Amino acid sequence: MQQDLTTLKFVKYAGATISGLIVAGIATLMFLARGTGEDITGIVAPAILITFLSSVAAVGATVLQWRAQKTKR
Repeated sequence: MQQDLTTLKFVKYAGATISGLIVAGIATLMFLARGTGEDITGIVAPAILITFLSSVAAVGATVLQWRAQKTKR
């Protein structure tokens, strides 16, 4: 049970970290590309998808961790 909670904590923090880093990368890319007239959709669209998926994984792990801790008590 403790190993499952540790795994869920890792997934939660990894998902949140990945989401934050990708959002920072997208913001930086948009800032650098402003005024150049370049189309950055090809780079930003997959990054947004990865951000969404890692956010969903983090939220899912948080819910599962909360349920496991509730059951443990």
